[in-house]
Amino acid sequence: MSLHYLIDTYGCQMNEYDSALIASMLEKNGCEPTEDPNEADLFFFNTCSVREKAEESAKARISKMKFYKKRRPWIKFIVTGCMAEHLGPRLIDQVDCIDYVIGPDKYNQIPEILFKHPVIVKKHNVQERVLTGFDIEENYIGEYAKIAHPFSSYVTIQRGCNFRCSYCIVPFVRGREKYRAADDVIYEVEKASERGISEICLLGQTVNAYRNHGTDFADLLVKISEIPGIRRIRFMSPHPRFYTEKLIDVLQSVPEICPHAHIPLQSGSDAILDKMKRRYKVDDFMRILEKFRGKNPDYGLTTDIIAGFVGESDEDFEQTLAAVKEAQFDAAFMFAYSPREGTVSAQETETLSEEQKQERLARLVELQNSITLKRNKLMIGKTEEILVERPSSKDPNEWVGKTGSFKKVVFASKTAKPGDYVKCHINEVRGWTLRGTPVTE
Repeated sequence: MSLHYLIDTYGCQMNEYDSALIASMLEKNGCEPTEDPNEADLFFFNTCSVREKAEESAKARISKMKFYKKRRPWIKFIVTGCMAEHLGPRLIDQVDCIDYVIGPDKYNQIPEILFKHPVIVKKHNVQERVLTGFDIEENYIGEYAKIAHPFSSYVTIQRGCNFRCSYCIVPFVRGREKYRAADDVIYEVEKASERGISEICLLGQTVNAYRNHGTDFADLLVKISEIPGIRRIRFMSPHPRFYTEKLIDVLQSVPEICPHAHIPLQSGSDAILDKMKRRYKVDDFMRILEKFRGKNPDYGLTTDIIAGFVGESDEDFEQTLAAVKEAQFDAAFMFAYSPREGTVSAQETETLSEEQKQERLARLVELQNSITLKRNKLMIGKTEEILVERPSSKDPNEWVGKTGSFKKVVFASKTAKPGDYVKCHINEVRGWTLRGTPVTE
């Protein structure tokens, strides 16, 4: 009888890819997927550590699922991902129903410990049940993520991060940068294309830093664009320092690459950027934006911003607001700063209360929302190609999709289906959503 597995995934797109990678390994060993916890024999919790709240949420979820283990004591709870690497043996002490803790560089050992030479799970055998630590050689060559989506797929090309931003825990839970062989990446994308995938999103902690035996990120993008069937290429998460002239030229000249760049600003104050150890200045950042918008005013630009970073003065925050006004981002992920155990900034004494940080975040969000609305209104009257994603939850006759610049569009159609590319005339904006009418060719 086949074992059934269930995977709960938390956090970023990288974790989503890793969950699909684990799923592929399990199915190679005869396991079958299930969404029913009453049927699952193997429970995987693929976790995030970016914020302490993410860890607490994951631990609460695992504890809640203990109910199933009491009813069926033979089932296994396996925690993977960044929290597994961060907490290691402490996690077993904190949540007593966990059988295995496996860090991101040890997923290749999952078949061994579960199927070939299973470890006898005993409370005193903690060290045998915890597989963490970094392996600079482990790139999962020959292992490919299960393709579960019908038309869009993630592909990891780089793992780890060589930066040490003062607020970020990622280098401590993902290790140093390592890059997959270009041929291995190309093979995975080709196989995805053969399965009907037309949109690829390349992943890495500093994805645009990719380099491998003379192939840089720009070269890799060009090679992927030449694969038959691939119509859209996106990528996450880049670093401003690696938006080179060569890369920007490729991003603007290769039609398969979506006209959208996510460029994390984090702060509009050079003093705070220095404290964050971001390794660029605001002027450097703005010059990158100018190169995109100078050629295409509609080029989609999104960002990440932290409000109320430790030591941020009133002047620093005003500079951030000024930078956001100048940049005119299409959208932004905005957060109030929270210290992360183990990082440099967490060792500093905060000068802002939680109320002050939330007040700054509210002002930032209000400003960005007004800019987003203005940028969306600029799309009225234009014709855009939409990749159809799903039916509208409000009206079964309407469909939701995205433009190349990553803007959501809703339109009515009786013939559209997920994965279609439909040209739409944008005729209005409702809230943060564009609405369009399909163009008959």
